[in-house]
Amino acid sequence: MLILLVAGAICLYFFYQPVLLEAGKFLAPDGMRKAMEGSRPYDVAILENGEWVAEDPVRIGMKILSSGRANRLVVVYHKENKRILGRAANFDHFLIREMESLGLRRDQIKVIAVPEDHPVTLTEARIVLSALSKDETRSAILLVEGFHTRRSYWVYKQVGAPLGIEVISHPYFLAFGKESWWREANGVRDFVGEGVKLLYYVFRGYIPIKSLLMT
Repeated sequence: MLILLVAGAICLYFFYQPVLLEAGKFLAPDGMRKAMEGSRPYDVAILENGEWVAEDPVRIGMKILSSGRANRLVVVYHKENKRILGRAANFDHFLIREMESLGLRRDQIKVIAVPEDHPVTLTEARIVLSALSKDETRSAILLVEGFHTRRSYWVYKQVGAPLGIEVISHPYFLAFGKESWWREANGVRDFVGEGVKLLYYVFRGYIPIKSLLMT
C-alpha cells in the first residue's frame, strides 16, 4: 500500500501539469483548425460580451476577419432594463461607430443586444442565432473568453442545428494564461466556476450529456 501511495504521489508531482493543461483544453475547445482547413470563410464571427464591450476582444474578432476566416463580426452584449450611467443611450450605434474607427466597414458589423434572462447563455443563443438565420447565416465562429467556451459552444451548437447553422468555437484568454491557468487566481476561479455551470446546464437539460464527453 505504501509503495502505491508513493508511486501515486510521484505520478501526481510529475504529471499534474499535463493533466491540468488538458482539463483546460476540455473547457476551452478550439475549432479554428477546421476553419483554417476550409476553402470558404465562415459567414460570421460571433463575439460574446457582458454589459460592456472591451476593445481587445473586438480586435481578436477583427483578426479573424482580416485572415479571411469570417466575413462579418457580430458583437453581442447584454442589455439592462435600467439605464447605466456612462453608457451611451443608443449603445448599438455607439459600438458601430467605435468599431468603424478601428478599421471595420459598416457592412462587416452587426450588433445584437440580448436581455439577461435566465438561463442567460441559452437565451442569448436563441436570440442571436434566430436573428442571424434571417440573414441566411449558415456558419459561425463563436469567440468566447476563457473556460466559458465549452458551455457556450454547446448551447450555440444545439440552438444552431435546427436552424441549419454550423458553429465552431474559438476561445481567447485575457485575464490569465491558458497554458498556466492553475497558477493564477483568475484562472482557478474561472475553471471551477465554469465547470460547475457546465454541469448545471447538463443537469437542467439545456445541453446534452455528450457535451461532457465529446467536442
